[in-house]
Amino acid sequence: MDALHSGMVKLLAILLCFFFLRGVWGEIRRREEALWSTLSGFFLCILLLCCVLADSRGTLVFKPSCTPEETVTHFLDSFSGGHPEEAVADLSTPRQLFTTPEGVDETAALYYQALQNSYSWELRGPAKTEETHASQRIAFTSLKLSTLTPLIEGYVMERLPVVIDERPKSEVFDEEENYRPEVLDEIYAEGVQKITDNAEDYYVTTELTLSLDYRDGRWYILPDDELLLCFSGYSEDGEMFANNARADVLGQLTYIPKHYVIPEDMVLVPAPNQNKYGTTDDPQVIKDLLAAYPRVTGIDEPFWHEDIKILDGQYNYYADETIVAVAWRELYMGKNCSFADVYIADPSQLRRKLADDTYGSPIHKSATALAAEANAVIALNGDFYKFRGIGITAYRRQLYRFNPSRLELCHMDASGNMHFTYSGELETKEDAEKYIADNDIIFSLAFGPVLVEDYKVHDAGDWYQLGEVTEHYSRSSLGQRGSCHYLLMTINPGYGTGSATIVDSRNIMQAMGVERAYAMDGGQTAEIVIQNRMFNPVDFLNERMVSDIIYFATALPESENR
Repeated sequence: MDALHSGMVKLLAILLCFFFLRGVWGEIRRREEALWSTLSGFFLCILLLCCVLADSRGTLVFKPSCTPEETVTHFLDSFSGGHPEEAVADLSTPRQLFTTPEGVDETAALYYQALQNSYSWELRGPAKTEETHASQRIAFTSLKLSTLTPLIEGYVMERLPVVIDERPKSEVFDEEENYRPEVLDEIYAEGVQKITDNAEDYYVTTELTLSLDYRDGRWYILPDDELLLCFSGYSEDGEMFANNARADVLGQLTYIPKHYVIPEDMVLVPAPNQNKYGTTDDPQVIKDLLAAYPRVTGIDEPFWHEDIKILDGQYNYYADETIVAVAWRELYMGKNCSFADVYIADPSQLRRKLADDTYGSPIHKSATALAAEANAVIALNGDFYKFRGIGITAYRRQLYRFNPSRLELCHMDASGNMHFTYSGELETKEDAEKYIADNDIIFSLAFGPVLVEDYKVHDAGDWYQLGEVTEHYSRSSLGQRGSCHYLLMTINPGYGTGSATIVDSRNIMQAMGVERAYAMDGGQTAEIVIQNRMFNPVDFLNERMVSDIIYFATALPESENR
């Protein structure tokens, strides 16, 4: 029942009481007895009928502070006018809206200015309203950025021979007969300027229907993925478009690496190429694989090494230009360990998947099912937040649960780095919200304890609120060393070994060389998933239904991942 609905019922109850008391008073005074008794009975029937209708049908009468058309108008005017922060306030749930990236050079800025100049829109008729829901047809016009790339490439190829003829060879080529970068940059900038100055022919108008919900006295727009794509110039690359367009245009003349970013609020990330998964028993294959993608793996020495005595006779792996993952099983420090060494090119490839993609959903699914839904390359079980009501839980930068108890917490920031907070550090909800904002936290995990910090083991003591730390159970851990380099680990019984305590987990993770490590939910929940299949032998050989996973995705668009 919303505020208007509740207020209406209260008003009806007050009126009912008034007429009842007035009738009693009239009877006492023996005046107007017949009239007020009749009116009381009549109004009693009418008011009871209204109460029943109000309770069964929801809000009967409401007066929002604005119409659906006014909300849509304010939203589109704010965004088109370069004020996305105002536009976000009109959405039912916060979403990232496309903005010109900071720090771009003058040439790159031309693309985004041309896109901003292209925005226009109009309403297609009045909104259709049904109770607390409404829909509004609109036509939104914006520049389709991808249409500019071949035009700029054509300009560069036409202009380059002219420059070669006009200038001394030494000004165009270096000693190794390669084009000088400054010459290519000059011609490219000319092409971008020329094409973006005359981009009107490449505007695209999309008609779509926006849905709205009435809440708290006003209308809010439900985020629409098709409209958000229009905002970004119909580009999957989004804020990285300018960088990647330059690589597309000049790539055949000189090597310019592309960089891919997955938007934070994208639910379905690019799917991995199934042909890029593989297995091998040859360490040289893995060594060559790590060397084949230096832009990804060159950031740090691998956790993997060629002297590993693997169990089950093989490694599992996946590799493309944005992610390299190698998984294996071995007996390590007397335990049956499953490891995965994961490199990603961009922090946005480390993600959290909740069942039903909704915080608090009662739905539970297996880790393999969640990984398949998310298009995960490789995944690790999460903290099973829905099973317990303690801890501090942040998701998509929002604080959802504040019940810190005595847990040690792990927070993942937008740079892909793990941060830890300990019991007593975040004493109020305001403290937690400030911590999330100040540290750019994307999501938080509430299990623990912390295993390793600054390469040193962390001793949480003999008692910890979760995980039966001194008991023997299957264990799951997430570790990190350097930027965008992670180690996943589970410990399970097998090969003559038993399960593990938290001390076992922290000692192994520290020996593997992680800088930071955190304990995830263990027992039957402990699971690594690769290619949507269980990698480690989970307890009872049967997956537990869970609420969440941590996963790593490829950022390579499916159109390029072939």
